[in-house]
Amino acid sequence: MLVSLLAQIRARVGTVRILDYGCGTGGNTTSYGQFGSVIGIEPDFNAVRLAQSRGGGSYCRADGVRLPFRDGTFDVVIASDVLEHIEDDSGAMAEMARVLRPGGSMIISVPAHQWLFSYHDAALQHFRRYSKATLRGLLGRERLRIRRVSYWNTTLFPLLSLYRLLQQRRPRTVPRSDTKLLPGPINEALAVLLSAEAALVSHVRLPWGLSLVVVAESYGERPPQASSARSEESAPAGVATLPADERRNTTASESQYH
Repeated sequence: MLVSLLAQIRARVGTVRILDYGCGTGGNTTSYGQFGSVIGIEPDFNAVRLAQSRGGGSYCRADGVRLPFRDGTFDVVIASDVLEHIEDDSGAMAEMARVLRPGGSMIISVPAHQWLFSYHDAALQHFRRYSKATLRGLLGRERLRIRRVSYWNTTLFPLLSLYRLLQQRRPRTVPRSDTKLLPGPINEALAVLLSAEAALVSHVRLPWGLSLVVVAESYGERPPQASSARSEESAPAGVATLPADERRNTTASESQYH
């Protein structure tokens, strides 16, 4: 899906300079190289080493709220399933906006619906899930104009929503993700469904889903520095989360099934 959206941007503006924000081990980064030069940033030392062994771009270890780049360095900033891992997501958004050139594009995907926050999210070190309103608020503070916003992971939404709501009622001392390695035929069928959704999201807005994807554009000089207020969304009462010192500022895109 992100590749399809990136292809649309490249078709409009030509070869681009891309920042893969929170690249993890570089699994997505390698697919972006066909559209221009790519730099991936990730705070985890071991993940950066694995990404460097994969190639497909340049990689560096960096803090997501203190990026080592000058203002306006990139034409496109991509953050795939990253913001939910950052406690100060407002500060992270400010940094992404700072290094994006005027007129540049930002592509963001995040897990949707705070009411679905469960032990799955806690296990994946999420601080929150997002609504369209909270995303619009984060983007609007940094003078980023939304071009497209849509849900995705639509096909699995009814089943996984019911499952996670039921899981919220089961007390657990150790958070666990519900993501599992599926048998080959089932995994292939799901991959086909997600590919079909990716094609749709490039052209239409899906009405519901487990995730949100937004394409935004920088449209002028940044406003005076605002306070880095965090999103008001947070883990619901009763859902155990990991201690703050066990979290990472940014992480790899760890699951298709948010």
